[in-house]
Amino acid sequence: MNRLALSFTNRLRHGVGSVVALLDHYPKITALLVGLALPLAFAPVGWLPVFYLSHAIMFRLAWQHRQHLRQLAGLGWLFGFGQFFTGLYWIGHAFLVEAATFLWALPFAVTLLPAGLALFVLLAFVGWGWLYGRMVEASENDAPITALVLLAVCLVAAEWSRSSILTGFPWNLSAMALAVHLPMAQMLALIGLHGMGLLALLSAALVAAPFVTDRSGLASRMASPMALSIAWRMAGLGLALPLAAWGYGWVVLSQATGEPETGPKILVVQPNIDQIEKWKPENRLANIEKVFAVTRAGLQAAPDTDIIVWPETALPALIDDGSGFGDRLRASFPPDIYLLTGAIRRSLPDPQSQAFERYNSAMLFDTQGRLFGRMDKHHLVPFGEYLPLRPVLAAIGLRQLTQQRGGYANGAPHARLQADGVPQVAPLICYEAIFPYLSAGAPRPLWLANLTNDAWFGHSWGPHQHLAQARLRAIEQGLPLVRSANTGISAIFDARGRLVDAVPLGEAGILSARLPSALPPTLYARLGDTLFWALFFALLAASFVVSRQPPAPPKN
Repeated sequence: MNRLALSFTNRLRHGVGSVVALLDHYPKITALLVGLALPLAFAPVGWLPVFYLSHAIMFRLAWQHRQHLRQLAGLGWLFGFGQFFTGLYWIGHAFLVEAATFLWALPFAVTLLPAGLALFVLLAFVGWGWLYGRMVEASENDAPITALVLLAVCLVAAEWSRSSILTGFPWNLSAMALAVHLPMAQMLALIGLHGMGLLALLSAALVAAPFVTDRSGLASRMASPMALSIAWRMAGLGLALPLAAWGYGWVVLSQATGEPETGPKILVVQPNIDQIEKWKPENRLANIEKVFAVTRAGLQAAPDTDIIVWPETALPALIDDGSGFGDRLRASFPPDIYLLTGAIRRSLPDPQSQAFERYNSAMLFDTQGRLFGRMDKHHLVPFGEYLPLRPVLAAIGLRQLTQQRGGYANGAPHARLQADGVPQVAPLICYEAIFPYLSAGAPRPLWLANLTNDAWFGHSWGPHQHLAQARLRAIEQGLPLVRSANTGISAIFDARGRLVDAVPLGEAGILSARLPSALPPTLYARLGDTLFWALFFALLAASFVVSRQPPAPPKN
């Protein structure tokens, strides 16, 4: 038996060693391939081992080329380009909605955006190489585990930068590899999105320790038995981090009271109107009637509804111009019901110029047609809802995808809506749901409402990724989240991120449920990213301190 086990181990080591040698021989191709595979760790697939394997390979390549900044730059950029090319392929669907106008731009969008975002990964690898090189020069201690932890810190810094610079784009951050799994996502209530990303990358760095310290990738020929033991212990610690997060989440989720909800009855409407057909003048009346028809059917099934929720730009009309929309509400629905809907509105700030400003808004009506409040989208989509550097880019013929002349104007952040029968709500219009700061702030709402129109992206990964990231806002803040999407995926989540109900992508339908209760403010809701930055600088300082220790003398 021992002989059989030894033979199997040797064959396994030989096989893995051959694969690793092949990957080492073609580092650029390897970096691109593992980047292309990385999005399989995120929604909608959620293969967590892909996250660890991809980063183990990249940490190994970085370690091998740590003294060559130019090689690190190329490897980092290829790794970043691969993950953004695969993870964001669905953006190309938006250019097919008005294909006659925008099809020419599709190849540029699906390549230039990943190429630009990959620069953040490039800077992380180059910054790590430079910083670690200075540390080694100062101490002459070239320690792989210290290097891996420092690289994880640099990658987190790059993700934070990507989430903040040039309006920010925190899509498919490393945190999503863990947070796509509900038990582990409960850590968001403590340390937030970037804290979760730091946990994920630190875990991956420690798991990679045996993989980077030996030519075969199995740490079988390391310098000493002690080094071998340390590497495998670090790998065990790395695996213990997500397991501990899973255990914490399991305990939290198992503490549900099971008491029935007593909040207002919510009716979420998903009309499922094709974006290509939605704004055609000949389809306008039919599309408006479809939204009303699906809503009426929902009210027949749930006559005790208190609040109706429609998606972003639910109707192809300016509903706050004149009294027509109010008249339609009174004629179509029973009294004493509220409607929260997305809509386009316009205002005339300067009557002399006759130049309208347009807003992508959320509006709160009752079914008597009275408007109780509205908020305007704050975080607009560049190139979708407005054109950056508009005078320059418009001069060469570029336009934003919405084709609203001049694009949209943005409103103030942290707007809240409420009425006597509507608990205070924070509307998050479209991709505002991926920004944690828009769900926070005072006054604290009692629920979140994500009104979106993912019809731009067809039956792709995009709507699934968007839904997964919207759910994180509920967990971070301890607030229920109601999501109405034109073509899907509409859903209701409780304050722990548990799915109450959903309408699948590409179907017309309704959701009816009591609004789940809000939890007391979470630790993250109270402290924001304070704990993340504390952990970040603690790891950075620890890397410097450990690197200054003299290398251990070899044992005889």
